[in-house]
Amino acid sequence: MPPPPRIIRGVKHIRTRSGTPDQVVVPYKAYMAITALEMEKFRRETERDNLVLRLNNINGRLQTVESEKAALLRRLGRQPAGPPGRPTAPSSPPVSHGPAGRLAPAFKFQY
Repeated sequence: MPPPPRIIRGVKHIRTRSGTPDQVVVPYKAYMAITALEMEKFRRETERDNLVLRLNNINGRLQTVESEKAALLRRLGRQPAGPPGRPTAPSSPPVSHGPAGRLAPAFKFQY
């Protein structure tokens, strides 16, 4: 007995998921997606509130540090400085010139 004839199929015969019920909005799946979005929104709001609280605590601590620093400087008899900026380098002493306009040695090593 010869084998049954093979049916040759082409691109037209490939099954796709277009038109299946998954593509149509199913109410319970839509409500589930809305629930997931609401839970994520709640988590993000809680995360944001915690970050704002932490930032406020940090700012409060920075103010406390500045007031303690000012109190310590008052005890030492110094005025508190303004806001911190770039530190200024102390100026170097004037350079003394020796005879004939050359720089005089600052110090000598003795051996």
